[in-house]
Amino acid sequence: MVFKEIYCRDCDIVLARYNMVYFSDSNIAELARLHYPSHVKSGHSIMIRLSEDDSTSHIEVNDPT
Repeated sequence: MVFKEIYCRDCDIVLARYNMVYFSDSNIAELARLHYPSHVKSGHSIMIRLSEDDSTSHIEVNDPT
């Protein structure tokens, strides 16, 4: 699957991931503007980048039993 990520270069973290099937580029830009204004006001560099890796959806959890 292809995703778009909202990424903060200064914090070096992915703030959000959106599936391109459900969200257009303009929707993702609007979500970034509405949900992360504190990063922008602090002078952080926010970028929207393409990600084809779906590694976060396959997190292994150790069963204690």
